[in-house]
Amino acid sequence: MATGEERLVQLYVYDLSKGLARTYSQALLGRQIDAVYHTSIVLDGVEIYYGAGIQRSYPGNTHHGAPEQILDLGYTALPADVVAEYLESMKEIYGPESYDLFMHNCNNFTDDFSTFLVGRGIPKHITSLPADVLSTPFGQMLRPTIDAAMRPITTAPSISEPPGRPTDPPAFIPSTSNGTAGASPPYAGVRVPQTLADYDRIMASAANKGAIVFFTSATCPPCRVVYPHFEQLAEESAGKIVFIKVDVSKSYDIGSKYQIRATPTFFTFIRGEKFDEWSGAHPGTLKANVNMLMTAAFPPHPHDTLRLPVFMSAASQPPVTYSRQLPLDKVLIKLGKVGTEGPVIAMKDFIVTKQKQGAIEARVPDLQKWSSFLQASFKELPLETLFPLVDIFRLSLTDPRISAYYAEERGHATIQALLETASSEKAIYQLRLVTLHAICNLFSTPLFPPHLIRAPLVALVIGLVTTCLLDESHSQLRVAAASLIFNLAAYNQKSRVESSATVADRIDALSDDDQIQLLATVVESVDREKESTEALRGLILSLGLIVYGAKVDGEVLELVGVLEAARIIDEKGKKSEKKLLGDDGARLCKEIGEELLVKGTRKP
Repeated sequence: MATGEERLVQLYVYDLSKGLARTYSQALLGRQIDAVYHTSIVLDGVEIYYGAGIQRSYPGNTHHGAPEQILDLGYTALPADVVAEYLESMKEIYGPESYDLFMHNCNNFTDDFSTFLVGRGIPKHITSLPADVLSTPFGQMLRPTIDAAMRPITTAPSISEPPGRPTDPPAFIPSTSNGTAGASPPYAGVRVPQTLADYDRIMASAANKGAIVFFTSATCPPCRVVYPHFEQLAEESAGKIVFIKVDVSKSYDIGSKYQIRATPTFFTFIRGEKFDEWSGAHPGTLKANVNMLMTAAFPPHPHDTLRLPVFMSAASQPPVTYSRQLPLDKVLIKLGKVGTEGPVIAMKDFIVTKQKQGAIEARVPDLQKWSSFLQASFKELPLETLFPLVDIFRLSLTDPRISAYYAEERGHATIQALLETASSEKAIYQLRLVTLHAICNLFSTPLFPPHLIRAPLVALVIGLVTTCLLDESHSQLRVAAASLIFNLAAYNQKSRVESSATVADRIDALSDDDQIQLLATVVESVDREKESTEALRGLILSLGLIVYGAKVDGEVLELVGVLEAARIIDEKGKKSEKKLLGDDGARLCKEIGEELLVKGTRKP
């Protein structure tokens, strides 16, 4: 039974042939085919499917008509924003241009999506249908004809808008007015309330932000001049300012609330309190007032005024991941009997297909079986056999479909078991190295980092990187540990920047205690590192990211002085260290040491 927080996930099944496959398949193909299946996932009153990209519609109101069958797949408790992020990460794999009726179709999408939502895929007789057809000589011969006939049907645009008003939060995926994927979510653009209740709900969403209301009307020609500028500013605000457009000729109650007598009129608000008001259709005035609102709502952090070009350029790189390919046949031989197990063979086939044909052709294996097998292996296998298996796991996690699955695995049992095994006193160097690489690869999806920085995983991660940074015998272990700390620090700093709160209330992803522990570990490791350029550079960047934008009166900036971090960084940037870091590294040390750790920590 479902809990109160869980929602039913359903599979809508359609027959694109409208019964013709059942009637003529035996005669044409020499085998019985019941239907040419099209499937979609229905969740929270929205039907989501793949054709012209990832699309959505009212359930049962797509161009495919009414479904022939509706199957209950199970229940999910995943929040809508998590589902939205997953679908956003799938856009690269399930784009409009990559659709193929036989090899990469709607059923492959629903199979992956169902696995993410409920932990298992859709019925195999649906996903295996293309292979069944192509296994016949006549099916091979008819493939171009069937594809040409079906493509206009399967990739047609949506014909109905999903439930919800334009003012509602985005339901799973960005959608244009016809329901197709590709446009910005409603929160990223201009909000258009129809009723006073709509307006009040939007203003409530701006309780910790700024808001600007553009009162316009159908009989206001000057208003049309401002529209494109208003929309451009909304896009540039990155969601920190809520842009609202009210047509007072239609939404009388909203205009009446503020006694609007002329259009265009603009009101601005900060955290629900009125900030400014003006009239007129001058784009320059609009831009200047929006900039003033942004500054007032989000006063800059003292670090924002520092000149740090080398640091900012280096710190803006994407998360470090490890996608090194494996000689899988040799790895399976090294695994011995373990390499012949079904879950291992299935994962090997997935990786090989992805290497040779790309992610589109690679079907995700049964991840429940793979996870159960891994968890048992962590307990039973000798460490010398275990690390090649973890290396296969590491490579699989570069695929966002798989890393997203582990982001929502119940209790994160597989990742926790892996970290506990690698953190044990008996763990060998190779196991710790591939484990660090695997955890770095969890950053291939935006869904996992929020879990990695919470208990119990964060304590295991910090413990593992601390142990590995103290290993003076293996520089690659220190490099991998520095890479993982960089990923964590970059994610934490990104959380600060993207927070909708003011500087004083910026939200860190990592707790204060975890930041302090990481900072102490990084400063000590920078001081100790005299061999590896990669490790030292990664640690220095991580130190800068932990400090940059930290709470002005917080313990992180206070600890910087206690640990003498500026002195240690300064020494690393001196000429005696240039052989290790190079000129660019010396400039990086100068920026972080003199600017960020000295000027940036002085009390105003």
